[in-house]
Amino acid sequence: MLETSAAEGYKAPELIKMKDASEETDIYSLGIVLLELLSGKEPVNPNPTPDEDFYLPTSMRNAVLDRRIADIYHPDILVDSGSESENSVREECIFKFFQLAMSCCSPSPSLRPNIKQVVCKLEEMGR
Repeated sequence: MLETSAAEGYKAPELIKMKDASEETDIYSLGIVLLELLSGKEPVNPNPTPDEDFYLPTSMRNAVLDRRIADIYHPDILVDSGSESENSVREECIFKFFQLAMSCCSPSPSLRPNIKQVVCKLEEMGR
C-alpha cells in the first residue's frame, strides 16, 4: 500500500471528505498517471515556479490557458521524423491524450469518463 504522502497527488478531491474509493476516484488517479506519462512531472510539486501550481492537473490547465503548450508534454515525447505531416499527427495525438487525461482529472466526478470510455479513446489514438 502507498504511503499517505506518496498517494497524496493521486487522490481525487472528493476523497478528502469521504474515505471509500470508487470508479470515479480511480479514474482521477488514472488521469494523474496519464499526465505524468505525458509531462514527465510528479503529481505534486512542492516548489512550484510562478507559472506552475502545486498540483499537476492545475499546473497543466494553467499551461494551456496561458498558451504554454510545450509545457504540457516532455520534450522527448515528440519524435522528429523529418516529416511535417507525421509530426503534426503526433502533436494531435499528444493533445488528444492530454484532453483525455484532463477529463479523467475533472474536479467533478460525474464529468469524468468511465473506464470503457477511457479504453475506447486510447484505442482510437493508437490507430
